Amino acid sequence: MKRLLLTRHAKSSWDHPDLRDIDRPLNKRGLKAAPIMGSVLKRLGYSPDAIFISPSKRTRMTAQLLAHELEFPEDKIEIIDSFYGSTPGEVVHKTRQISDEIETAMLIGHNPTWTSLCQRLTGEPLHNLPTCGVLVIESESKSWANFDDHNGQLKDVLIPKNFTQ
Repeated sequence: MKRLLLTRHAKSSWDHPDLRDIDRPLNKRGLKAAPIMGSVLKRLGYSPDAIFISPSKRTRMTAQLLAHELEFPEDKIEIIDSFYGSTPGEVVHKTRQISDEIETAMLIGHNPTWTSLCQRLTGEPLHNLPTCGVLVIESESKSWANFDDHNGQLKDVLIPKNFTQ
C-alpha cells in the first residue's frame, strides 16, 4: 500500500504587497497551525518517509514546522521546482517517480492544484483544501508508478480548525 499526504501550505502573509508571490512567508495563523498539524499527523500515525515541497517560502516554512513535529530530518526535505504553479498532471507525473521503498510520501504545495489533484486521484468531490489541510490518500498499489486517476481512496481530511481553538 502507498499513502500520499497531500498537504496545502499554511496560511501566508499578505502584509508586504511588494513581495513576489513565491517569497510570501507564513502569517501568525500559519505559524500556529503548522506545528499543530504536525502533532496531529504524528499522533494519528501518518508520518512520512519522504517530503516533497514547492520552492515557495510559505511552503518551505510549513515543511520545516511539520518536519520538526514529525521528527523528520529537515535536510531530507526535497524541493520540487515544478510544484510551484504546477498542474495536477505534472504532480501525478512526479508522484509516479517516487521510489517504491517509500510507503508514505508527503507533498506540500498549493491550491487550486492540490484540490484538483485529490479529485483526480480519488474521484471524490472536494470543494477546497484549506490552508495547512492534509488529505490522506491511500492506494493498494505496491508501486508509485501505478498511482493514477481514481486509483486512490480518500482516507482522511485533516484541517486545522478541527484541532485548534
